[in-house]
Amino acid sequence: MNAKLPLYVVLAVLAFAAIPGASAQQSQPDTGPRPVLSPRDTLVERASIFMAEKRYDAAIQTYQELLKSEPKSAVFLNMTGIAYLNLSKMDDAKKYFERSSKADKKYLSAVNNLGMVWYYQKNYRKAIREYKRASQIDPTQAGPHANMGFAYYNSNKYPESAAEFQKALELDPHVLEHNERVGTMMQDRTVSNHGLFFFTMARVYAEKHDPEHCAEYLRKSLDEGYKDIKKVKTDPAFKEVMKDPGVQAVLVLIFPEDQKGAAAQPGA
Repeated sequence: MNAKLPLYVVLAVLAFAAIPGASAQQSQPDTGPRPVLSPRDTLVERASIFMAEKRYDAAIQTYQELLKSEPKSAVFLNMTGIAYLNLSKMDDAKKYFERSSKADKKYLSAVNNLGMVWYYQKNYRKAIREYKRASQIDPTQAGPHANMGFAYYNSNKYPESAAEFQKALELDPHVLEHNERVGTMMQDRTVSNHGLFFFTMARVYAEKHDPEHCAEYLRKSLDEGYKDIKKVKTDPAFKEVMKDPGVQAVLVLIFPEDQKGAAAQPGA
């Protein structure tokens, strides 16, 4: 199945190690003439450039060259899968992610990315299965939990979704703000019913006593016209943030009638 993949939602979490063996000089300040790279490192650098430029066919060809000498490199297999994923070639992506996860059974990125293939094919049950496997490989990584949150949400399992978002935010408070397009582990944020999703996230942040993000998502939910947004007043999850000025500013927009009533009282 090669469904059209919306590239603007293909995101990467920068929480994983760089390609092993690649030149460390890339991360150092330029203090003099650049050392000559080995043929392998030259190919690694070239593949990375092709990925950054979204020249995925060229990246695949370069990774294939690398795989000739390192056929069981979990990293190169995974990056090839990512390139195919960005080309919407789901079957090829799945094949390389499976090969990567078999080459290194503890390579979290490949397992997570296999879940992404199922996610794009809207098989959320299998996507969740792979995300769970990924989270078991390394329980300290937030990405798989965030991905599970989205998969549960799109399965209409809202309590499970909120729980996974809570776990993800506990591990990395900024996990939902990452928007880089480079890295080894993919993340997707596509959802249906944006109003409900934003309200759910406002609730998650309220329970974390984070009024700033709570207010941000409440406003987004309001802008989307979420029909049940007035439940914010009676939902106990919001109790601890209701007096925050930022939250109050959004509540004024949600309940304009309260302001009118307050203004009418002095002259009554």
